[in-house]
Formats: sequence, C-alpha cells, structure tokens
Amino acid sequence: MFDLYLVEPHYILLSILLLLLLYKILASFVITNDTKNFDSIVVSSTKNPEGYKDKTMISNSFKEWWSFAISPIEEMLIKSEVNPNFLTLISFVVSIFTAYLYANGLIFFASIFILAGSSFDILDGRIARATNKVSTKGAFLDSCLDRFSEITIMFGLLIYYFPTYFSFVIFLTVCFSLLVSYIKAVAINMNLDSNIGIMQRPERVVYLGIGGIISSVLDYYGINLFDINHFILLASISIILIFSIISSVQRMWKSLKS
Repeated sequence: MFDLYLVEPHYILLSILLLLLLYKILASFVITNDTKNFDSIVVSSTKNPEGYKDKTMISNSFKEWWSFAISPIEEMLIKSEVNPNFLTLISFVVSIFTAYLYANGLIFFASIFILAGSSFDILDGRIARATNKVSTKGAFLDSCLDRFSEITIMFGLLIYYFPTYFSFVIFLTVCFSLLVSYIKAVAINMNLDSNIGIMQRPERVVYLGIGGIISSVLDYYGINLFDINHFILLASISIILIFSIISSVQRMWKSLKS
C-alpha cells in the first residue's frame, strides 16, 4: 500500500534535490550530442557570447548548470517545432495558477510552480534563437507577459497576507521589481547602458521559490523562527524588495554615467 507520508513536503523536496544531483552527475559524464558540449549550450542560452558574466545574487555557475540541465527539454521542444510564443503563454498561465495557490496559502506547491514556470520563460527565448524565430513582436510579448506574471504572482501573495502590514511590503516589492525592468527599457530606448543589477527577474523568481519551499518545510514541522509563521518566505520577499531598490539605483547610476 502506498504510504501517504511520502507526499509530505520534506520528502518531495528531498526527492527533487536528489534527482537534480543525479542529473548533474550523469550530465557531467554523458553528453548525447558531441557538437553541443557544456560550454556551447551555456553560450547559446544567453545573448552574451561570453556566457553568464553578470554579478547578481545567484552564482553564474548555478545559471550555467541549470541552462545545461534543461537543454534536453529544449532539444525535444525544438524537434517538436513548438512555437516560442506558446511557451511564453504557458509561462503566464502557470503564473496565474501559482497566484491561486499562494492566495490559498499553498506556499509549498506555489513555490514549486513558480520555479517550473520560470523554466518555460527561459526556454522560449532559447528556442526562438535556436530556430531563428526571433522577432520584435515575440520579444515584446515575452517582456509584457513577464511583467504581467510578476504582478499576478505577487497579487496572490498580497491576497494571502492582506490585511496585515506585510501586504505593504509586497506592494512595494511589486513596484520596485517593475522599476528595475522599466529603467532598463528606458535606458535601451535612449541608447544608454544599464546592464547591471544584483536583483534581476531570475533572482527574484529563485529567491521567492526557494524561500517558499524552505519556509513550507519548516512550517510543516511547526518551526516558526522568531515565532513568525513562514519567516523564511517573509525574509525572502523582504530581500527581494531591498535589493530591487539597490538594483534600480545601480541601473540609474550606470545609465547616467554611460
């Protein structure tokens, strides 16, 4: 008989970590396509010919490994001739479901979905470049839906925490998260260099997702740090807010100096 304890949050988290570790070990020794080694996959996953070189709050090594880890999915989608815009829409749909989970207090599952949805958001651009389907309208749609996704997800958290004082923190987090992207868009439009920021969208997604998972595991065991329910999640959102403010200032300063 199937034991229900196996679906408890900490077992799910442990299973995910073990699978990722196993994948990393196998990927280190087995490369199915000799023409697409680790370095070439990393370079193709970003617009920068040198790969990941940004100084952010997520190590470039993790970004490189994750790009390599999801490359088999990318190859499968390319062979299936999936339209990149379809993946963009899927990512947005996942964000709506994520917001629903957050609003209903299902932090653990919402956090898993936000991390999964972000992978679709990564793959749409990679597939567009790999299949020569890069277009201005596609990039515009991706940028717009990214902003809609962030607003939608944070709105779910706002519903969950309203009317506590922390709802104001969530509101400010949305504002400054959007400001980071807005400053970059304005700078590009005015031919200014703003390619900097330690808390960009990938970092915001990872911190929110990982923070929510860890917080849920602690909450499951009744561990409330500082007697605050879901303290790790609250801390993660607060970190996103603080460093989004810093990133906004960084981008403004670099744009003015360029």
